[in-house]
Amino acid sequence: MLKFRHFPNCWKTARVLPILKPGKDPTHPVSYRPISLLPTLSKLGEKLILIRYLTHATKLRLPIPQQFGFTPQLSTTHQLLRFVEHINEGRNSNLATAAIFLDIAKAVDEVWIEGLIHKLIAYNFPQYIIEIIQSYITNRHLTVLVKNSDSTPRKLQAGVPQGGILAPIIFVLYMNDIPQVRNIMISLYADDTAILSQGKTPDKAIVPLQNYLKNLEAWLVRWKIKLNVDKTE
Repeated sequence: MLKFRHFPNCWKTARVLPILKPGKDPTHPVSYRPISLLPTLSKLGEKLILIRYLTHATKLRLPIPQQFGFTPQLSTTHQLLRFVEHINEGRNSNLATAAIFLDIAKAVDEVWIEGLIHKLIAYNFPQYIIEIIQSYITNRHLTVLVKNSDSTPRKLQAGVPQGGILAPIIFVLYMNDIPQVRNIMISLYADDTAILSQGKTPDKAIVPLQNYLKNLEAWLVRWKIKLNVDKTE
């Protein structure tokens, strides 16, 4: 697999089980949580790729320090402590803190594949890693289990496979070049993003945040990342 830089096609079909969310209307498709099942051999292959990917990512100092998701020895608790400490430091300096919390719509499912490959190249990953990851994320299919029967396989046009070992790591890379400016604090845990700014008054704290959001919007558009407006606040 690694020698030929090819991820076997027989490992690239996911079987999706729709699980009804508690208290939701079973007649609405959005009421179901898709559980993606992948072949066991696929996960073994992913593990081999992951080991090599992480070796080079460490050399390249990826991901950025603000990203705590799927990063060794870091957790949501560590990111939360960092978040609270920043607010407390501002309070001790008589500064107000403004924040916005972003929720990315269908984060893993909507990753722009060509954009991801572009970023792998831009970060100077070895060619063999770029090619094996490209093989891994392209020409994928899924079937949906409905009433004990599998649907006709459907080709995926975007995204990285849910349930895969590589998927969250790849998504973290995709988020790695989120805009950064000096007077803005960014807290990331995979796709969960908090953006904070401070000022002498609440109104003044909001100003740098508003300016930053203009840059962020351009970045989101460029990389075809959509926000879940209902969950962004």
